[in-house]
Amino acid sequence: MRRWLIWLGILLLLAGGAYLIFRQSAPTGTTVTPTSTAVDRTRDQVIAEAKVVPVRGAQLSFAATGTITEVLVRLGDHVVAGQALARLDARRLRAAMAQAQADLAQAQASDRELRAGAGPGDLAAAEAQLRQAQAQLRQISGEVTPADLAAAQAALQQAKAQLARLQAGPSAAELRAGEAALQESQANLVSQRDHLSAAKTNAQLELDRATQALTQAQSSAATAKRNWDYVQDTGVDPVTPKIADPANPSKTKPNTLNDTQRQQYYDAYIQAAAAQRSAESAVQQAQVAYDTARQAEMSGDQAAQAQVASAQANLDKLGVASGPDQIAAARAQVASAQANLDKLRGGQRGGSLDAAQAAVDLAQANLDKLRSGASQGQLDVSQAQVQRAAAALESAQAAFAETELKAPFDGIVASVALRSGEYATPGALVIRIADSTAWQLETSDLSELGIGQIAAGAPAMITFDAIPDLTLSGKVSQIEAFGENKQGDTVYTVVVTPDRQDARLRWNMTASVAISIHR
Repeated sequence: MRRWLIWLGILLLLAGGAYLIFRQSAPTGTTVTPTSTAVDRTRDQVIAEAKVVPVRGAQLSFAATGTITEVLVRLGDHVVAGQALARLDARRLRAAMAQAQADLAQAQASDRELRAGAGPGDLAAAEAQLRQAQAQLRQISGEVTPADLAAAQAALQQAKAQLARLQAGPSAAELRAGEAALQESQANLVSQRDHLSAAKTNAQLELDRATQALTQAQSSAATAKRNWDYVQDTGVDPVTPKIADPANPSKTKPNTLNDTQRQQYYDAYIQAAAAQRSAESAVQQAQVAYDTARQAEMSGDQAAQAQVASAQANLDKLGVASGPDQIAAARAQVASAQANLDKLRGGQRGGSLDAAQAAVDLAQANLDKLRSGASQGQLDVSQAQVQRAAAALESAQAAFAETELKAPFDGIVASVALRSGEYATPGALVIRIADSTAWQLETSDLSELGIGQIAAGAPAMITFDAIPDLTLSGKVSQIEAFGENKQGDTVYTVVVTPDRQDARLRWNMTASVAISIHR
């Protein structure tokens, strides 16, 4: 603010001097109307307030809506072109893209198959189908043989006999056979139970004997081990540890063993341990035999009981008169057999002949179609399906790409206005990036009165409030052709490019530019 007051004083002094000179040189009766601008002027310069801005900057926003899942940069980070900055939740779009890829692959495969035409296998199958249809037609067209009539008559007689048997009910012989089968199955159940129970009991006895033998073997092994341990620790006989001392009849001495005696105790220990292992193995085998006998008893008893139940059910079925449903089914079988016989004898074969001829025609048409290949219309439709699937994939890929925000060029992150978990709105500014390698000055303080005094390429001097010792030369690189209204004045944006860069410059630093007036 203080600097502006100084410049204002200088401007007033210059304006006063110019006015006096003008009054002295102006003809009598001439009136000079003072003008005002939004900038300071000296005699050879236009001075304006400016801001440091990057030559290249970008304000980035998402083109799609969604929840932000990743923010990959922070304020001040250096990024390179194409680097991912933030991502939205893309699970649904990723699945849609995979589906579109699968659809395109399927459409392309169908198109290739259609254009390749029928293979040898397809033609062989179609020819076989035609031969089969022709054979069926010849078979139906042939005369009915006596064997066909005899078989149909036999089937009718069998169906009638079954119906008569159901209507008459079971015979005495059938009942006696059913009772005999039941008694036999019951006797077998008793026999099975006795036999299997005895086998299980024997297995149990063997298991008990093996267990007792194991107990004895374990006791013997434990005694042999104690004896051997005692011999190793003392060298004395564990059974008779003391004997009379010949040198002193009133006293005893340790019964020390020689090497042969020690070996006998060791051999006894080894034999007892082997006997214990053998007894353990015998117990395991006896346990397996017992488990097998017990399982056999259970399964054999169940099988014998099932035989009794089946025999009882058959006997019960014989004792009950045939129901309406059984008789009705038998009558239906008789009617079917009669119809088949009538068909062979009468003129009902016409419909079968027509159906067989239609099958031949259909098989021939299918074979002709495979031999001729696909029509142009089918090829066009297939190509359109491929193009539609490709367009769908491209659309899915584009939608997926919109979930990731990327850096358009190398630069520095100037602002970050988003957090993970927030909801992104299309078009809302979330990240600002600047190319910090090149800065320029931008001012919108020049009104329509001052803009006419400068031109593109005009030299300029630049000073900075934050860096008092820095002065840069530059040139006017751009003058906007469109003016905007600012507090009642029409102002134009002017860009000044410095002749050199300085590492201390920062975005939106305040600067003053003095632009040489165009003469």
